[in-house]
Amino acid sequence: MWLGLIFIGLAFFFATYYFRSQSKKLSKALSDLYALNQSVNQDALDFFEQSWPILESLGCLKIEVNIQWFGEKKQMVFGNKPWAEGKLYKFDVARDDMVFSLQIMLNRKAAEPESLSFLVVKTFISILEQNLALKQAEILTSQKRLERYQLFVQHEIKNIAQFIQLLCEQVNTLEKETDKIRLIERLQQSLPAMAERAQKTVLHMKRPLDQHYECSKLKLRAVLQEVVNMYRLEARIVGEATVCLPSVLLTEVFKNILGNFRDHALTEQVIEITIEMHLDENIQLIKINCQRDPQQEIMYPERLFEPFWTTSDSGMGLGLFLARELLKQMDGAVTFEQNQEQFGFLVQLGACTE
Repeated sequence: MWLGLIFIGLAFFFATYYFRSQSKKLSKALSDLYALNQSVNQDALDFFEQSWPILESLGCLKIEVNIQWFGEKKQMVFGNKPWAEGKLYKFDVARDDMVFSLQIMLNRKAAEPESLSFLVVKTFISILEQNLALKQAEILTSQKRLERYQLFVQHEIKNIAQFIQLLCEQVNTLEKETDKIRLIERLQQSLPAMAERAQKTVLHMKRPLDQHYECSKLKLRAVLQEVVNMYRLEARIVGEATVCLPSVLLTEVFKNILGNFRDHALTEQVIEITIEMHLDENIQLIKINCQRDPQQEIMYPERLFEPFWTTSDSGMGLGLFLARELLKQMDGAVTFEQNQEQFGFLVQLGACTE
């Protein structure tokens, strides 16, 4: 009898120890997930990419995900176990232009719905859903506060304000007469273009919105050359095509795309712009490419078109997002392309049918 009591006591002790250790493990995993989410500022992409070590420690064998992020697609795989080794679960987390299609494989023990590990996986999915909801709310709040056109007018005003601020800083630091003369010479070249931009911005703000959507026949080479001259870029334009689109909106598209080469100092190479006609498909393709600098920072395609995401200290993270939104209104599209030698953008427009 004493042996039986001892056996029962030991069993109770080990059971208590097991459940207590599992509880601590669960508490730590949940705490780590929430702490990670706070450390990445509730950014869905960063949270997902950095969560794998936590999930793996609790019985997650493999994760495969297809991400659609503001028009860009990305596939990721964590873990190298064969799918047959565990139990597969599928989750779809989506909000507007943000979609995560997940396949998560758990070991047999973790896959039990009442297990603590499965609770952590559900919490992981819940946090991911909350992050997408926050991003959606951020965008909707901005759209309610400002019309789309007001957004890119604000973007243009910001560029003009930065130019004025930079000019003031230069003036305040000049002491020598020769430096002042050189500054005046530079201003004689840049001020006319900036004054023209400011004048156009004021006119756009006064003009009724529907006038910006009036279509006209445009030569793509002339539109691109105007933007290249405006930003004083080194570019070579090859080809020609005619489109029937709103001039103001099309110019704004190329300003927001080509502005990245200037604002982020992506390269000192000449920008190669090629206009291709595909009359059979009734589309025009504009390829905007640059040679890749070996010292260039890593570029993340899935981030480029995300609103309010930027690597620039002064940028708003709206340029490429607005370019894509404007192109949608004109039945066009823009994608980012890169390889070991070069990077750039591919713009698709409807051909002129009039």
